Amino acid sequence: MKKKQKMIFLILEKITMMISSMTRFESCWRISTFFLLCCFCLNGQQDKNDFKGFDPGQKVSQSEKELYFQRLETINSINTIKIRKNLSVAKQVKRYLGFSSLPYTMGKADFYFYFFEKKLRKYGLPEELKYLAVIESAMNPRAKSKVGAMGLWQFMPNTGVQYGLYHADNVSLFYDPIASTDAACRYLLYLYKKFKDWELVLTAYNYGEGRLLKLIKKTGKKTFWQLQEFLPKETKTYVPSFLAVQYIFNFYEYHGIQPMKLKLSPQKMSIHKTTQTVRKSILQEGVKKEVFAFLNPHIIGEQVPSGTIYYSL
Repeated sequence: MKKKQKMIFLILEKITMMISSMTRFESCWRISTFFLLCCFCLNGQQDKNDFKGFDPGQKVSQSEKELYFQRLETINSINTIKIRKNLSVAKQVKRYLGFSSLPYTMGKADFYFYFFEKKLRKYGLPEELKYLAVIESAMNPRAKSKVGAMGLWQFMPNTGVQYGLYHADNVSLFYDPIASTDAACRYLLYLYKKFKDWELVLTAYNYGEGRLLKLIKKTGKKTFWQLQEFLPKETKTYVPSFLAVQYIFNFYEYHGIQPMKLKLSPQKMSIHKTTQTVRKSILQEGVKKEVFAFLNPHIIGEQVPSGTIYYSL
């Protein structure tokens, strides 16, 4: 047990030291919330290579590229959203394989995907869109970017409000896993009706609908791959990242990655609603604080207003 605790401490220490020099995209992947350690259990012995740092100077060999492409073809064959296989996708696969927090991110995804899939089915959207939240927040429901995007789906404040989300001192629906997912599904459906091209939908989600429309008008280009050279760095890799993340989640075993096992079952989660303003401690009675915090990241204050939705097991 002491050996396991020491390993976890060393991982957290390494991630903390790296945060200051990371971009928003990279930091989302490596920031680990401490209370989740109480919810996770190790699924077998971790290999030291699972936590190697990513070297931005790494190159993709021909044999690696061929292997990635062969496996990516399997994903494209069953997906509604088919992404072109090229070198930029292969580079993103190798990049993601270097993220040390993958076991934690995948453990959280195993929990959240249950709710994502239900919402995506409700709105008739491709199931693979669930991987967008992995790119956006690394499954951290309290993720917040430098420009103000919040939650699992990284909604900008104005867009979130348009889709029924709000952020207050005590409660933020931007951080509510289910409310924000419903909003994300409605927004993605709107973008698809507008662009009628999933690669452009993904681009608009990251770059902004208005900015993308202006770029299309200015350049005369009509596909992501034609527009790629005109896009900022993060957006250039966004569509390739979408396919790369799916590679990780489908073929992680071949790379020695062992996802953490979350001790909570999403099927057992129940929904409640407060009938009056109450203290959070009242709602936590009989529940471990770290478990309540994980299930209710949207409750950020001590006073929980009347009418607030909260979750329990």
